[in-house]
Amino acid sequence: MKYFAELLKILVGLLCLSIATIVQADDSIDDEPDSNPNRALLPENFTVYVEDNVVVNAPYPGFVEKTLPTVNEFQGYPGCYIAAYSHNEEDSVYGVGGDIFVMGQVRVPGRYEGRICRTKGYERADISALPEFKELFSRTLPACKDGSCWAGGDTGGWFGIQ
Repeated sequence: MKYFAELLKILVGLLCLSIATIVQADDSIDDEPDSNPNRALLPENFTVYVEDNVVVNAPYPGFVEKTLPTVNEFQGYPGCYIAAYSHNEEDSVYGVGGDIFVMGQVRVPGRYEGRICRTKGYERADISALPEFKELFSRTLPACKDGSCWAGGDTGGWFGIQ
């Protein structure tokens, strides 16, 4: 009986130690989602709200809900989104002014510098006319299949970057 009581004390002690370890581990878990925009993946059917040439990613009175085609071709880190622009209003999701419309967006290797996605290997380049990005959009976004889309990196607003 004496050995049983000692064994019981040891088992209770181990149980308490295990519970303390679990509680400590739970306290160290960060319940907040990763707020680093260079890690974030947007949903493939990204919902936006549009009125005229204004677009937001949260419901707002008077704004129309639309789906912004979003392709997560690159899922590694760091990554960011480039927008596909066109003069084709008919297949667009929203306008940005001056007869320019957004058709969708694609995640690529790179990182945000302020609101701007700086694509890896093109950090200081004007990506708007580069054929690599025209081809990427033509291959991944149906509204750009005719090759009429060009790239721009001003997508950081989706993550609250000013």
